[in-house]
Amino acid sequence: MKVARWKVLGVAGALVLGYAATTQAAQIKVDEDTFADFGYNMKIMYQKFDEREKGDAGWKKNVFDIKDSRFYISGQVSKMVQFYGEWNASGAYKEPTAGYAKDNKVGLGEAGVNFVFMPELQVRAGKVRVPFTRYQMTSGYSLIIPTDAWYDKGGAGANGVFKNIIKDIAEDKDRGIEFTNPLDLIGKADGGLVVHGDIANGMFRYNVGVFNEDKRKDEAFKGLQWVARVEFTPTMLGYAPESTTSPHGKVKDTYLGKKDVLTIGLGYYKEKLYDKEYTNYKSLEVDGWTADLFFEKKFGCWVPNLQIGYIKLNDSHFYNDISSNVWKKGDTSLWYAQGQLLYDAVVGFGKPALAIRYENVEADGVYTTNYTTKKDFAFDRWGVAFNYYLKGQAAKVSLGFDKVEYDDAAKAFLKYSEYEDSITDYYLYIQTMF
Repeated sequence: MKVARWKVLGVAGALVLGYAATTQAAQIKVDEDTFADFGYNMKIMYQKFDEREKGDAGWKKNVFDIKDSRFYISGQVSKMVQFYGEWNASGAYKEPTAGYAKDNKVGLGEAGVNFVFMPELQVRAGKVRVPFTRYQMTSGYSLIIPTDAWYDKGGAGANGVFKNIIKDIAEDKDRGIEFTNPLDLIGKADGGLVVHGDIANGMFRYNVGVFNEDKRKDEAFKGLQWVARVEFTPTMLGYAPESTTSPHGKVKDTYLGKKDVLTIGLGYYKEKLYDKEYTNYKSLEVDGWTADLFFEKKFGCWVPNLQIGYIKLNDSHFYNDISSNVWKKGDTSLWYAQGQLLYDAVVGFGKPALAIRYENVEADGVYTTNYTTKKDFAFDRWGVAFNYYLKGQAAKVSLGFDKVEYDDAAKAFLKYSEYEDSITDYYLYIQTMF
């Protein structure tokens, strides 16, 4: 019996390394129900950053960088118990103002277990994707614009207007008020649990999740973050559902013509961000909603792709209305539209595609100089990428640019601080997946 058991574990597959039939990964297989896929993904990028500061202190940079270096495992213990994990080895340079020091850290990006009781009832738990917006559910290795969403790179050293600069004028630490960056509220992965499933063979999909409330200043993990998302695909018209029956539940920015997809999604989110009695308000509890649409269909050799979405975050931050010297609660709205046109035939070494993205971000706020008062911090971003798929997403090269123009209060602050209020950054991007 002992010899037979060791033959099963040692020979029948426990350490038999081969190639998975449906992925680029290598696979260890014990039997038909127990296996694990292993792989390695990487993003390499050259970026030419535009000038950020005006005058003699003008700032321009040329940077080659490893944006992501990721090891992953995905598989199942049985048909009911799935698992996955991703570890990011970051050799990326820190922000330019930090002197371009390398951090060289390896950390857990995501990991979780998915219990498949039936397609209609599944439970995913761990550090997993937050199912509020489609953006949060999208794989970072399927993006048609590789520089990702909400491209806020303005100000000194490309640190970001929302992240660092507005923060400096929207805080009153003596009174215990700290600025919350609204863009940070749309994080992709967090610790939590999601009940989800596919109904009517994927025509309807639902996600209901509870996650860590870890963004609250000085009082993280005091409560819970709640999210919900439902999606509809008209399968009766021949469109394929984006099934969530997988360990990670991710969707893609493009399926490269492999299937026709039409998905309409609605999401809801609620979380407390602040709870201190000596502010003007006893709490800051954000709630948000989103609506989005994704379409991709192959017509002969052409594969058009379109995605549009809107996100509204109510009470996402405090801001100081200097004109009346009163602290107020502010809202944030974000909307975007993007698309890609793929020529699904080999030209030279791969398949070419042109992708475009537009996004607008606007957060309530006030900025006053000696001359004028402007309301609302806002920016518009145009992203354009020429994508060349050498072997699908497994081998891809992109050449493109991002143009960001700040407006209203953000523009007034940048001009007063002698920063550029319009920037254009160029990049060359290389992606590999195994």
